[in-house]
This record gives sequence, C-alpha cells and structure tokens, in this order.
Amino acid sequence: MKLDVFLTPGELAPADTTDRTVVILDVLRASSTIVEALASGARTIFPVSSIEEALRLANTIGREGVLLCGERKCLPIEGFDLGNSPGDFTPERVGGKTLVMSTTNGTAAMTLAPGASRILIASYLNLTAVVEELARTEAEPVFVCSGRDKHFGLEDAVCAGEIASRLVEARPGEWQLNDGARAAMSLAREFGPTVELFAGTAAGQAITAAGLSDDLAFCAQTDRHAVVPVLQERQITLATPLHAVSER
Repeated sequence: MKLDVFLTPGELAPADTTDRTVVILDVLRASSTIVEALASGARTIFPVSSIEEALRLANTIGREGVLLCGERKCLPIEGFDLGNSPGDFTPERVGGKTLVMSTTNGTAAMTLAPGASRILIASYLNLTAVVEELARTEAEPVFVCSGRDKHFGLEDAVCAGEIASRLVEARPGEWQLNDGARAAMSLAREFGPTVELFAGTAAGQAITAAGLSDDLAFCAQTDRHAVVPVLQERQITLATPLHAVSER
C-alpha cells in the first residue's frame, strides 16, 4: 500500500496522481471554507484559478443562484459576493446556492491532478470523515499541500500528517511512505491544530495582518462536520450525506 505526501504543489508530477485518490489541503483557508460551505447547504462549488475565469463561468451559468467567492492577498475580491472566511458561509447565505470560487493557493492546487481516480478536499473541520472515507475505499492516497505562494505551509503539512497517521492506524499493513509522508507524520506528532500554531505560520500572519484573525480559530476546529467534498468534472459536491458532528 502506498501513501504519498507532497509538501508543495511544485513537487507534483502528473504520474504521481494517475489513478490515485488525491487529497487536497489548504487549511488556511480554501479547503476549510469549502467544507463549511457544503455543510451549510451549498449545492456545488466550482473552483477556478483566476478572477477572469470565475467571472466568465458565473456569467455562463447565469448569475441567479450563483455566488462569486474568493480572495487575493487574503481579502475578498472586489465585486465578489463572499471572500474566503469560512464563518461567512452560513446556511442563510449559501444554502441552495452554486458557488464559483477562486483563491490564491487552494483552488489552483485543485487543478493539478487531472489523472486522479478521485479528488477529496480535506481540512481539520472534516478530518475524521476523510480518514474514514479513505479507509472505507481502501485508497492509496496522495496528499497535496497547497502551501502559500508555492512555498511550504506548516499548517497543511501537519493536517496531512494527522490524516495519514490515522489512516495507517485504521488500516494496519505494509505501507510504503514517501519522504513527504514521513515528514508530515512527524510534524503531526509535534504540532496540533491550535490558533497559536496557525498564527505563527506565514499564512496565519498574512490573515491576521488582513484583520481576519477570527478565521484562525474557525479553521482550527477538528471534526466540526462529517462530510467529504469530492471534486469531479470541475465541481465539488458532497460524497456523504450531511451530518453535523457538533452543534452549530
């Protein structure tokens, strides 16, 4: 059984993800926001790389029932309906809506595995649900850490390492781990999802400087939802029925 972690998107080659289950992480904040949005009743999410693509797609779909979401330099994009703060994606705001989302790091990473058999979106908010889904499907996963501006992001590596560690425990056997997996699992033993950890990272510092420090505490919540977002044919939808782990 194979388990690979790529600590930055730049390490990834097409052959690394072909016919594999790929898990995308952008803990601060895109993957956390996607989990929250779908758990709050959003119909589907289209992740795109650029603002221009987001505008074109929203106009193609039709603006009724569509929300434009995303950020640049941590701040909401001018003219968009929502930014990238997961706490803003409430049932009242996104329930029943189609979202078109563009972020600096996370949605770009979601375009890097066209040959994958399956692409899951993971964060601390749905950590156990992702572990259970990987174990249930007997996946040999590839974790892709979005990082920040193509550089290593500690928060993504720690989350990948925690999911990997729990999966190896859930499915005992002979696992082949790449160097990234071994490093991430070691980091997960050292660090947990705390506001203090997030605040010290490059991403956390940028979010705090933008006046959005409340997002750090939100993204640090573990198992807020038992949902697994799946990216298929350019759309992210839920793989499992909605079930809140904890009270909203």
